[in-house]
Amino acid sequence: MKTCNLTSCFFFIAINFLFITTTRSQDKANPWMIGFGVNAIDHYSTNIKGMTSNVGNPTKWYDQFFNLNAHYNYISAPSKLSLSRYINKSFNAELAFTINQITQLGNTTLTKSVPYFAIDANASYNINMLIGDTGFFDPYALLGAGFTMQSGNRDNNVVFKNQGSFNSGLGAKFWIYKGLGLRVQSMLKYFFNDGSYRHFQHSASIIYKFGAYDGDNDGIDDHKDKCPEIYGLKEFDGCPDSDNDGVPDSLDECPDVFGVVALNGCLDTDDDGVLDKDDLCSTIKGKPEFKGCPDTDGDGIIDPRDACPTVAGSGSRNGCPDIDTDGDGVPDNIDKCKLEPGLKSNNGCPIVKEELAATLNELASSILFKNASDVIYPEYKVKLDEMAELMKQNGQLKYRIEGYTDNVGSTDTNYRLSVKRVNTVLNYLIFKGVNQLNLSVKGFGELYPIASNATPEGRALNRRVEIKITN
Repeated sequence: MKTCNLTSCFFFIAINFLFITTTRSQDKANPWMIGFGVNAIDHYSTNIKGMTSNVGNPTKWYDQFFNLNAHYNYISAPSKLSLSRYINKSFNAELAFTINQITQLGNTTLTKSVPYFAIDANASYNINMLIGDTGFFDPYALLGAGFTMQSGNRDNNVVFKNQGSFNSGLGAKFWIYKGLGLRVQSMLKYFFNDGSYRHFQHSASIIYKFGAYDGDNDGIDDHKDKCPEIYGLKEFDGCPDSDNDGVPDSLDECPDVFGVVALNGCLDTDDDGVLDKDDLCSTIKGKPEFKGCPDTDGDGIIDPRDACPTVAGSGSRNGCPDIDTDGDGVPDNIDKCKLEPGLKSNNGCPIVKEELAATLNELASSILFKNASDVIYPEYKVKLDEMAELMKQNGQLKYRIEGYTDNVGSTDTNYRLSVKRVNTVLNYLIFKGVNQLNLSVKGFGELYPIASNATPEGRALNRRVEIKITN
């Protein structure tokens, strides 16, 4: 006895499914799908030759297509089992087994039911590839072939035959939760010989997709696992964090040390900007150029390798100062006058007064003033710096700074201007560290020109300063 209870249940699920959040379709991650459900067979809607309607007219294609009670054949038990395999984004392949009892052939009720068994191999095409992702269901079209076995029944002048079929149809999958879903399908089984009776086979199935592989057993499928061969953590997409510092090993520059995320999993214990892994002095704050070590005396030799870390020295003496017998600041190894204090600029030897005076005056002669002013051109202050250094190195000597002008203006004005100029030089030298007690000044105005005042070039040369050594 056929009843609508089981089939109605499937239709109820399908309607209510529209209100359920769905998941993704069968895919590479879960390539297998098994289905378990019911099927119904309808001959009436297939325009079989000689089949008439209930009013005596020939039947037509899709006539009374949804008349379940009058024309459908089904049993009140699970009657379909299917297994399908994902091929690619467009195609799936499926093998399906169905059973049924034929009691209604179109408008004819058989006096004896005919057992029905079919096996079908179909390929389905994902219609979403044409229309775009539909979000809550996956429609498909199918083509395939099958074989149907039907025991003969000569009652009512009807004979059923076993026969191969050509299959085509439409269906849709509705994904309910993770791999679980519902599928509805309508398929035409077309036979070319009499006695097999082409028919629609409608089905509704519970489906489940599976087959995801997790090679490292970390609970993350390989297709989502960025480290599929290493046991890892979900928060790092399957990659490990060996030191548990919140930085996955694949990004951790120090995977075996509990570090800081901002430093890519490494530490900088002394906070000197050099990671501990690169820091030769990881517990003492140092400089990046010395691989994290300090150089207290600034001699270019890091403290751990400096035998005299607080006194600047040389590499040849492991950071200690070179021997300087005469104490003039020039090491003996480059001092040409080791026993006599001298100047660095003269290789450690003292400068003869005449030579020093000549050098000072050569520098002074290149220092020019602005016209009618005691202001020195800025570019000449470098010469003053050199003069100051020489005077400090020869602090035992006394120096007189003499000032001169050109003849533009009155004699009195030029005298006062020359005094201002030498005082400008005096103050600058004192500012640079020359002992004030070693300095004196004298202005000569426009006296003693060294060039003609008839030309601008000559007058510029006459606006000058000269240095005399007085002891």
